[in-house]
Amino acid sequence: MTFAICRIQKIKSWGVLTRSEVHTSRLVDIPNANPEIKNMKVVGNNDNLDLATLVRDKIGSQKIRSDAVLAVEMLLSASAEYFRPHAPYEGGSYDKPRLDKFVDAVVNWLNKSWGNRIVQAELHLDEITPHIHAYLVPLNEHGKLNCKALFGTRAKMHELQDSFAAAVAHLGLLRGIKGSVASHQKIRKYYAAVNQDSLVLDLERCLPQPQAAENSEVYRQKVIEVLSPQLEIINYQLNERSHILQQKTDLKETASRSELLRQQLEKELNLLQASRQNLPVELVAYELGLNPDKQFHGTAIDLVMGINQCNFNDAVIWLCDRFGETKMLQAVHNYTIAQASDIAKQHSPVIFAPPLNSPSHWQQVEYHLNQKYSIPPKLLQTLNQRGLVYADNFDNGVFLARNLNGQETGAYLYSLKSNNKFSLHPGSRRSSGWFHLSMGGANRETIETAMLVDSPINALCAIACNVPHKHRTLYLTLDSQHAPFPLEILKTIPNVIVAMSESRVVPTRELLPRAVSQLKHKEQQQYY
Repeated sequence: MTFAICRIQKIKSWGVLTRSEVHTSRLVDIPNANPEIKNMKVVGNNDNLDLATLVRDKIGSQKIRSDAVLAVEMLLSASAEYFRPHAPYEGGSYDKPRLDKFVDAVVNWLNKSWGNRIVQAELHLDEITPHIHAYLVPLNEHGKLNCKALFGTRAKMHELQDSFAAAVAHLGLLRGIKGSVASHQKIRKYYAAVNQDSLVLDLERCLPQPQAAENSEVYRQKVIEVLSPQLEIINYQLNERSHILQQKTDLKETASRSELLRQQLEKELNLLQASRQNLPVELVAYELGLNPDKQFHGTAIDLVMGINQCNFNDAVIWLCDRFGETKMLQAVHNYTIAQASDIAKQHSPVIFAPPLNSPSHWQQVEYHLNQKYSIPPKLLQTLNQRGLVYADNFDNGVFLARNLNGQETGAYLYSLKSNNKFSLHPGSRRSSGWFHLSMGGANRETIETAMLVDSPINALCAIACNVPHKHRTLYLTLDSQHAPFPLEILKTIPNVIVAMSESRVVPTRELLPRAVSQLKHKEQQQYY
């Protein structure tokens, strides 16, 4: 059976009211609450006023007796079986449709039964079982603070339970048996029970005495009503302990794996540090039977290969045999560095050579860009004449990348055949430049705005959308999150607009806080 739960707590001082809000609004860490789950207000407090202010405003200017009840806190919930019928003991879980129906029923009941006396109600999902905390200012029909008129007698409390049970009866929730010996704990005692170290079920004390006139079914319901809250707490605590034990096991395994990894990394670090040290050539010369005081050129491996007339592999084996693995690695490291340095010195830097311009293929590329992306022919023709956008012999659109000094560093190839994808021309230095264009104003005019886009075509589309340009504007393509970010030049430009996805806006703003998204920029333009 699943029961409706309605408990109240009378609050007679502002200090107690504040402490209650600290708990229910999670203004401090709550031991039994999951901090990763957010609770939600379901009634009132749209202005984010504190609870004491809401209560004072509701009471108004009337005189408050020293023993008056300022507010009543209600805890409204149901048996765990209602919220999670298939897993009643899995604290913290719930069936969303069932929860929504319960919340709707409770909010309707609060509004219908208490109206504007309810100053705030909040749904808690971060504890064992979902529940609602509602704060009511006990005003009578004349607007006077009078808790006795609402909850002052046993009959009034029965009416409260009847009313709440009726409001949620359509959900299959039952009211507790009238006149039952079940102990309805106060809210603070309920939380204390949940959070205590352990709970021992004393059946001799808890089980109600059977009455002579009652049948077995009535007695069974009384037993369920009495034991359900206690068993719910016990089952929750057992479940929590099971989780804790599993966490301890997982942590132990993680610690073991971490220790093995630490040992492995320590070994690799020692080898790396050792490899960066020099194996003195003099020691190798001595082992080879040479005069160690003589001046030798090259590395230890060069010396071994020269004297022993052997290849690299044999030299490595000889060094490992004579000096051990660590010293051998030192020699290999030095030999590799020397070889790489010699190779680099023997070759001049490769100068980027852009694809050959094929005017006979340009018309097809121009037509495609105009029809597919609505890029104006005049813009395309201008860029083609400047040699910044053209066609190659393979029906690719070529978009030249340059550094900010205008030196060509690479080329993006836009294929008309392979699903209109971009690729890089061989030899391109991708991290040395960008596809960028400056529009509006004179060439020497100061750039007022920079727009960052993620592809050359998007740069052209942005240019077309912003015509005519009132000020000098730089359009710069950052084709990947790994693309070099020209921070120094962008710092000097007053307006930086990020016309890319939100995932690219955030890291850009981390580097350049005053950068704005394209949407934000449009909103600002409309405002001004």
